[in-house]
Amino acid sequence: MVGRITSALNTRRRLGGAVLLFAGIVVAVVVLWPGGDATPKKTGKLPIRIVSVPQRGWGFAHPTSWVRNVSRDVIRLRSPDGSISMFFSSPAARPAVEAVTAGVKQTLLKQFAPAKIVHEGSEPLGKLSVPSFELRGKAKGKVVRALEMVYATPYRTYAVTVVTGEHPSGVYFREARAIIGTVRFTKPRPVAAKPK
Repeated sequence: MVGRITSALNTRRRLGGAVLLFAGIVVAVVVLWPGGDATPKKTGKLPIRIVSVPQRGWGFAHPTSWVRNVSRDVIRLRSPDGSISMFFSSPAARPAVEAVTAGVKQTLLKQFAPAKIVHEGSEPLGKLSVPSFELRGKAKGKVVRALEMVYATPYRTYAVTVVTGEHPSGVYFREARAIIGTVRFTKPRPVAAKPK
């Protein structure tokens, strides 16, 4: 019994560290975005960039007009007008949907206080329907909305977060939905070491 409690506490600490890392990145990039429905300058098909993370077992695609940054194990995308930020992370090397969801929820509620959960249910992620929640809070006195989706394979747990202001660009919100639709999961595989 004591062993199980100690193991559970250690697991919470590891997940907590991953969630705090993720939350710190969210906080660092939340900006007071402009409202409106800006349209991309170019028309026609957007050039696409493929993101593949074989050691984590997932990938997705996004328009090249979106800005991508990587910090540790978190991939961040930002829409061209800055009205939407998306975060892709895999905080647990095992199935842990409930623990990751609870940790992220607690962190975001605290970070965007006063905040509240306005919806819980499921959202499309790639070809799947996965557990999700939507949060409404404040940052620098302005409304922030966050949509969180969490999914687990037998190997890892994944979290995708979409953070917007109250009135993000409709054009880029549709692009964000399209990005979410491209997410795919595979069995993680080690990356071959580079020859010396």
